[in-house]
Amino acid sequence: MAPTDGRRLLDLDHVVLADGRIYRVLGNLDSRTHFFGYNVYSPEAGGDRSYQGRRYRKNFIEDERLPADVLDTYGLIPIADIVEHHQPVPSALATARHFRPKIWTDLYDELVEAAGAESVGIFGSSMFGLHLAADGTVRKDVDFVVEGLGHVDALRQALPRIRERLGFTTVTPGRQLQQYARYQKVFRNDKNSIMPIIERRWTGLQLADDVVTTIRLREPSYRTALELVTRQPDRRDIVIEGEVIAADGSNLFPRIFTLDTSAGRLDVYILWWKFSTPVRAGDRVTLRGSIVRLRRADAVRLTDFSQHWLHIKT
Repeated sequence: MAPTDGRRLLDLDHVVLADGRIYRVLGNLDSRTHFFGYNVYSPEAGGDRSYQGRRYRKNFIEDERLPADVLDTYGLIPIADIVEHHQPVPSALATARHFRPKIWTDLYDELVEAAGAESVGIFGSSMFGLHLAADGTVRKDVDFVVEGLGHVDALRQALPRIRERLGFTTVTPGRQLQQYARYQKVFRNDKNSIMPIIERRWTGLQLADDVVTTIRLREPSYRTALELVTRQPDRRDIVIEGEVIAADGSNLFPRIFTLDTSAGRLDVYILWWKFSTPVRAGDRVTLRGSIVRLRRADAVRLTDFSQHWLHIKT
């Protein structure tokens, strides 16, 4: 459906534009006219999957083009260009009984038991049937999102039991090394704590060598200030050290946490999609980012793939 019924565009919603491109919504942008998004699928005559009779390809802009900054990968898109609006929870309710193979329906049921049907959704290719190959076979896992930071503790407690019941494991060291090799090409500053972040990604589940899924979270009450993605830095490439004192928002996009520094407290925003759940409360970190002014307060923004970094002291 088109977003003309008054509902907001939220992180991990997906939309189809008039030209056929499919975008993933990133963050809950505080704008009535635009959303912040990533062009995840594009129409292409030789594409390897289809939606509504049209061939599509998946885009891997960060991995293939290696842009200088994540803001070169994501963009501000007019809401007026949207012709279809897909939301995670309604999409899951409509399709969960038809997931193939059945393991994804079983996982959905377990997540519903932990968080409730009104809080469990799907996002990405499975919203459109784009997780299927041309012959109808499954080519990709189903991606799940849990809505509401109030479910974090319940999800933490439930995931070990879910893994045991369904035959999933935590992500194996071998798969972690594969992720690290891919991430290292994108995040090009060697001070980044890429491996520790991958190792302790608590929402990851692995079913087989080539089947890994990461449960994402979103919180409708959070707002992404328009200035976070449009404002030029007030100060560039500043090194800051401190202790993480509020980390729940690092489960969201943008990754949000508060750093207690010798000069006071600063909110930190990481706009890197791959840096899922990067910090924990109590972590001592040093980072390099840019200072931007948000709602009359300074904040730190990490976007540059080579100049910015997050180092966790271990």
